[in-house]
Amino acid sequence: MSTVGTPIRSLELSDALSRLADLGPPSEIIANAPSVAAGLLAYDRVLLSSVRSGLLTAVSVHEPNGKSERLLAALREVPVRLEYPLIEGEIMRQRRARVVRIDAEEARRLSAFGDVLAWTEYAAAPLLLDGQVSGFLHGERGASGQSIDEQDAAALAAFALCFAIVYERAVLRHRLRIQHQEMRRMASWADTRTSELGEGAITLGEDGPGPDAPIVGRAVQSGERGLRDLLTRRELEVLKLMVRGETNAGIARDLVLSQGTVKYHVKNILRKLHAANRAEATSRYLRLTLNRANGEMT
Repeated sequence: MSTVGTPIRSLELSDALSRLADLGPPSEIIANAPSVAAGLLAYDRVLLSSVRSGLLTAVSVHEPNGKSERLLAALREVPVRLEYPLIEGEIMRQRRARVVRIDAEEARRLSAFGDVLAWTEYAAAPLLLDGQVSGFLHGERGASGQSIDEQDAAALAAFALCFAIVYERAVLRHRLRIQHQEMRRMASWADTRTSELGEGAITLGEDGPGPDAPIVGRAVQSGERGLRDLLTRRELEVLKLMVRGETNAGIARDLVLSQGTVKYHVKNILRKLHAANRAEATSRYLRLTLNRANGEMT
């Protein structure tokens, strides 16, 4: 463990982040990151928060004396809008960790979660995911009374950087598992459809969609389940936001993705639905859901 006022050693950081990586899914990494950071950097309290649609929301926290759950519940009730004169808004623009020293009255006005935490000295480091500030790590030593200096802020920034690498890797692995599940499901569906085509009885005057008929047409005929067979879970989320009229930037904020990733999903949606543009994709989605709703009412 690093002691107060001494620089963090790379071996200590590597060991701490290895423990984080061994936790497995992204949710576990998020839940345990504050405790690992507190032990490594000698902070009494560490807060991990996320930025979404201009709001800073507490995600996980390490609080001494077993009070973490109660504190986290209180923090989640007061999400913070990142706007002037909030100090975290400036840190977000500069993308650089810093030490914050303010008095109790200023904490309520200038500091994120100042009303709940009432902290007057702490370090704050931005979390960069996919090239954007997606959250913050805050660390403070109010319980022990130890001071915080720029070296402590630099150590927190190093932890934030390595945490982001571990977390992004975990998210990518999670997405790959989901994609593999989707591919197996689609393969199973295709195998079932092929069997039906080969084993179905042939009748005189039979007519139906030819081999070149759009896949989306068959999806509409089979209900929303067919749409889930065509699109991944993430593509469905993007499509539903498209139907609501969200722009790529709005979708990126809501799903915490980069705009480049959103454009990639939109392109795949249009291709799979054989739609020339977003309006046509929206029309086909609405027609599908309306058909399903009408079928349930009859």
